[in-house]
Amino acid sequence: MSADSDVTDQVLQFQLAYDAPWFTRDGRLQVDDPAVRAGLIEALMDYTAIWRKGCTPPASTSWTSAGNNEAFLAQSVVMTVNATLSIPAALRTARPDDYYRNAVTIEWPDSANGRPLVIYGFISRAVVFKTGRNPALAGDFVRFLAEEGWLAHWLTFAGDRYLPPMRKLVEQPFWLDPKDPHRMRAAMQILTHPHQLHRGVPDKEWQSHRIWDENVWGKAVHRVAAEGISPEQSVDEAIARIKQILSE
Repeated sequence: MSADSDVTDQVLQFQLAYDAPWFTRDGRLQVDDPAVRAGLIEALMDYTAIWRKGCTPPASTSWTSAGNNEAFLAQSVVMTVNATLSIPAALRTARPDDYYRNAVTIEWPDSANGRPLVIYGFISRAVVFKTGRNPALAGDFVRFLAEEGWLAHWLTFAGDRYLPPMRKLVEQPFWLDPKDPHRMRAAMQILTHPHQLHRGVPDKEWQSHRIWDENVWGKAVHRVAAEGISPEQSVDEAIARIKQILSE
């Protein structure tokens, strides 16, 4: 419920559950559609109901992006959303009993209308600058990762926090091991559900990134939870701020 965390991404997942994300699959703004606005209000109302019902700790209004991880690992919450496998990765080496027996990655839920819920996600990209110190060597390194299969190995060496970006890399024994209670379930979610990837608004790429940098939807959540304004007012404030950012 914080204005300084990953809440923006989680609220977008609720918007997708109500079939009312603030931008379309191709990145077009759709907040002027009355049906979308109504869905945005309903999604924010549903999200902040967790606070109103007392189902999240009071401190969650001031959590950082690591706050939900810390609360789950400290067993002060029984369930949390998380965009990566960072929580089970933390348990796997330090608390193997908890990893294998006492914690579980649950099935991906359906949307509000009962249809398969779209998974919102990111792809981390590699960039080589032409004016860099050694672009040829940097290009060779990217090719080494992508062409010789080391990308898959790097993800396992890095603590299996992120899933591979390519289906053939996900369809490997490491990710589809039925004895693992977390990796396989996460992999099956990615392999069997529709996706919507993060992208900027076309022709407004650099401006639209400020929407995430400012955590516009996280602030909308915080306004409802900590300041008591209505979800309708908070959504209208968020829409106005998004339009302002894109107009600058």
